[in-house]
Amino acid sequence: MAEFLDTVKSYVRGHNALEHHPMMALIYSGKATPDQLKGWMKEFWVIPKTHLINNAGKLAHAQLFRGSFLTQLLDTPYDPDIVALLGEGVMDEMGKTEISPVNHYDPYWKLIDALGIPRAEVGQSDQLLPHSVLTMYVWSTTALNFSLLELLSSHNLVNDTVNVHAYPKLCEALTSHYGLSRDAVEWFDLHGEVDVEHGKRSTEVIEKIVKTAEDRETVWHAVRLGLAIKWTLFDGVYHAYVDGSYTRP
Repeated sequence: MAEFLDTVKSYVRGHNALEHHPMMALIYSGKATPDQLKGWMKEFWVIPKTHLINNAGKLAHAQLFRGSFLTQLLDTPYDPDIVALLGEGVMDEMGKTEISPVNHYDPYWKLIDALGIPRAEVGQSDQLLPHSVLTMYVWSTTALNFSLLELLSSHNLVNDTVNVHAYPKLCEALTSHYGLSRDAVEWFDLHGEVDVEHGKRSTEVIEKIVKTAEDRETVWHAVRLGLAIKWTLFDGVYHAYVDGSYTRP
């Protein structure tokens, strides 16, 4: 199982938009204009927006894991250890744990303010690019409809695996190239650290529930979807703010 997950994580590192998308290359190198950086940050809103939804979905599915729906509701959770691990993720997002004492929404708004983006412009449906709307829709609906394994694979394997490498690099770019304070980039700083633990927890749960070749195939399908979601989000920003192939609302 360890070898299988190492292979999956290696694939994720090689195909994740956060490390390889041309929009990110501009930001990492400091070549993105202030307008392009602000545009990326406004659309990035869908990620913190859906984080808690996705983590809560995993927790719910951990308690609806085997057997008929009615049996799942009446019986105790399938695996209390899994429920406990995933419950910690929800508490982290709310700023209720030792490793994450800050509500994860607050640092995001701090960065929005530091970039000079009016809060009223963020998260408005008529202002979001269609790529961002699709991203938010897919992440939210999969939290309700995916299996626990699909959620962990499309979300944690795709994001935690990369965030611990990319977010520190992003913090460095934002402070050195764009003059932001370390306090202003706390959202990325926080997740670069917290996702180390999140990645360990999700890996532990996946190792518990992957049993068959079909389970492994499910992991691959979900990972490819998770990679596509992030790539689609950044494509929208690039087309609207960089190459001009999409006209902003």
